[in-house]
Amino acid sequence: MEKINKGDFVKVGNDIGVVIFLEYENNTPEEHLGVWFGEQNEVGNPKYRTVPAEYCLKHKSIESYH
Repeated sequence: MEKINKGDFVKVGNDIGVVIFLEYENNTPEEHLGVWFGEQNEVGNPKYRTVPAEYCLKHKSIESYH
């Protein structure tokens, strides 16, 4: 498995998210990553999920737009 770092885009199933925490950071469990999928709570704060690292595939094909 390719090493995943903070800020990397990852594919989890059919969804794409951004890694914001590595294992043991911000109470992220062992062998998990904290991934933000663009969701917010009712007051607009970002919500993230902890996902088993084995389910996260580094997404290499990204593009920018303006």
